[in-house]
Amino acid sequence: MSQPWTERPLYIAIQYVYYFLMTNIHFMIANLIFIIAFIVFELTLANMIIFYIALLPAGPAIAALCATMGKLTREKEINPAKDFWNYYKKNFLVSVKYWLLKWSILAMLLIDLQYTNAQLKWLTPIIITLIVIFSLIMLYAFPILIRFEVKIKNLWLVSIYSNFKFFKKTLINLSTFVSLFIIYMFAPGITLWFFMSIAAFFIMLNMKKPLQIMEKELTKSFQTDEVSQ
Repeated sequence: MSQPWTERPLYIAIQYVYYFLMTNIHFMIANLIFIIAFIVFELTLANMIIFYIALLPAGPAIAALCATMGKLTREKEINPAKDFWNYYKKNFLVSVKYWLLKWSILAMLLIDLQYTNAQLKWLTPIIITLIVIFSLIMLYAFPILIRFEVKIKNLWLVSIYSNFKFFKKTLINLSTFVSLFIIYMFAPGITLWFFMSIAAFFIMLNMKKPLQIMEKELTKSFQTDEVSQ
């Protein structure tokens, strides 16, 4: 008996390309202010305040992208438009609260990086290390906040702890982050945006087991609390 055409590798590959492309389009729409700023203004220290403001709405968009790609890793299919904007609304408040603080810290580090490159080069490796650390924390934070109800303070603590507990997963997340950086360095700037959904997919796929472990631990902790009461 021949294999159903919907299960053939070519069909599945085309379907995933469609999912990545369409989700990416909605992600770019949600970040349209930044994309316009990126096209119009040069990415320099003098224009940093413009890019800082332009990226303020990015938190809910990143959360929605991670949630949509997380659903794709679990269920193997999505409705890009419906799922993306549903997750956007659902995680809006918590992602905004987290992103405002996170992006403000990263923006200050990026400003410091440009300054140290020009004035204090010996500080550059330290600033770069801090940027990488905060980025790795973020790569755990967004998958956690879209999956669990957690306070912002606890989100930071759990994200930092998870980087060490799931160290192999952290290294894979780092490789994804490095891949995006390489694309940014060697391809036209706007090209990076067309890889965001693919990067989010691999991050969520990599985070699948850690999130399952966290869910079991939280369930067990909740049941223990109920028994003790």
